[in-house]
Amino acid sequence: MASVRHKQTAARRAATAPWRRRLVSVALPAAGLLTLTGVATAAVVHDADVTTASAGADVSQDQDIITEALEEEPTVSRGVEREPVPEVEPSKVKVTGRLVALHDGVTIHADASRTSPVLARLGQGDEVAVTGKRSKGWTQVVLKELPRWVRTKDVAKELPLGTEPCPGGSGVESGLQPDTIKVHRAVCARFPQISSYGGTAGRGEHATGHSLDIMISSDLGNEIAAFLQEHRAELGIEYLIWRQRIWRPATSNSWRPMSDRGSPTANHMDHVHVTVVGSSASYGG
Repeated sequence: MASVRHKQTAARRAATAPWRRRLVSVALPAAGLLTLTGVATAAVVHDADVTTASAGADVSQDQDIITEALEEEPTVSRGVEREPVPEVEPSKVKVTGRLVALHDGVTIHADASRTSPVLARLGQGDEVAVTGKRSKGWTQVVLKELPRWVRTKDVAKELPLGTEPCPGGSGVESGLQPDTIKVHRAVCARFPQISSYGGTAGRGEHATGHSLDIMISSDLGNEIAAFLQEHRAELGIEYLIWRQRIWRPATSNSWRPMSDRGSPTANHMDHVHVTVVGSSASYGG
């Protein structure tokens, strides 16, 4: 009897052995975990003759194999932070100098073409930084730290000093000395808002054409006087009178007060008076 039971137990173990080997072979690869679970369950259900105690022991062993395979499965985090892309500082345009607009309405273009977009407009005397590059009648300038373009003929190192007749006419230039004419043209080019001048007259240096009165009573006269002081040598200026003060560089570099002559005009409160040497400064026409 014992021999018969021994044979039955051996037969049952032999029947379940292939399923154990099959479970071991499929449990190790992580990609076959779901298939492994199905196979293990099928093995337990299929062997209906296996005793409850034996079946429970075999399933427990199979579950240990599955659990071990799950624990060994490598984990990949998809939330790993990447290193930030390094910020590249934009290249800065090299500035080589500055130019001024020769007239109002000078346009700054995106490219060296009149059909390219207009990005800004300059007034006469406005300064703009340049890079030193030119291209077929265009000069490269800098606008908001970016290279842009203006027509070369619209800009220069400085405004012209008396080289072109004034748009308002040259009638006042009749009888004036070459230097006086140059002062007139320089002032009207730099300060086009001035519309009235005094030329030759029957008194003092006005009679000889050496003096010019620039009619202005506002503080703009200060700017005009400073402009003439800056360009004294180029314009051949001997002295200036403005607001009851005189500036004569041959005797002093500072403005000096003058005595009261009795009226705003006599005290030069309504005009800047200029007296020139005559023809010491070069005259272009």
